[in-house]
Amino acid sequence: MRMTIGKMWCLCSLFIVATTWAQVRAGSPESALFDQITSEKNPDSKLTLIDSFEHQFPNSRILSRVYLAATEIYRDKGAREKTIEYGEKVLRLDESNFTAMMILARNYAIDASNVDRAVDLAQHAVDRLAQSASDPLPFGYSEEQWKTYLHSNQQSAQQILDYAKAMKSRRDSATKQPAATETPAKATTVANTATR
Repeated sequence: MRMTIGKMWCLCSLFIVATTWAQVRAGSPESALFDQITSEKNPDSKLTLIDSFEHQFPNSRILSRVYLAATEIYRDKGAREKTIEYGEKVLRLDESNFTAMMILARNYAIDASNVDRAVDLAQHAVDRLAQSASDPLPFGYSEEQWKTYLHSNQQSAQQILDYAKAMKSRRDSATKQPAATETPAKATTVANTATR
């Protein structure tokens, strides 16, 4: 699963860079800072640049893409709370971002902290990817590249959905378990109280 997410991120990164050029004026300070973020190799330095971008350009049309970069860094660091925080920031700005949906769904499912949201997000990602197949080709993609990109992400989204559903089922089974295994003493007390 980790390898699938890694492959998904590489493909998403290419998509992000290609689509960003269509939304930011080339040569602008915003574009220059985004380029710095994209080319920075050191994760901590990249996070500093991301913080700077957020403060300098709080209304940027590409802020969700900057947040997505932070989400990935925190995911790689194993900082699940920060991964979730930035993933949610992405979705507040871009509710159709299936990459953020998949990352969040996976993290919520792993934590078993919010499995209902995990299932919901994963299902939305699967649906959004199916819908994307009929969207116009994005800038910088050949038809074959786009099909490969979608297929890879569809497989990942389905795996995450299956995992989230399994975690939800496990949680639901555990929740129902204590009621089914009521102790005899407790059952007798309840029965005696009912007959009084």
